[in-house]
Amino acid sequence: MLHAAQTFETWLLHRDVEAVEGNEVSATLLTDLHAAMAEARARPPEARDALALMDLAERVNLPVDHLTDLLATLEAQPTVAREIFLRRFVEAWLKEQRAEYASKHHRGDDG
Repeated sequence: MLHAAQTFETWLLHRDVEAVEGNEVSATLLTDLHAAMAEARARPPEARDALALMDLAERVNLPVDHLTDLLATLEAQPTVAREIFLRRFVEAWLKEQRAEYASKHHRGDDG
């Protein structure tokens, strides 16, 4: 049985591949995601968590302490609820990535 983080990571990579193959986002997004995951795996867990928290706080424009509270609340939820929330978060992120990609690459008749 896969660890919950591995299950989510597998889903995340699969979802990103779908978006790239559908020409909804840049292929560099997948490359960047792989690189970020590899970099995170190379760090000790406490350093990885702190950097991820800072990066996430910056991306969602929330103070770190508020985000820390939000993540603690999320961690207290059952695994299924956490998984649903994380997948929704990724879908919202992909929606932003699609919009950014579309604005940079005005699609013509050839897609």
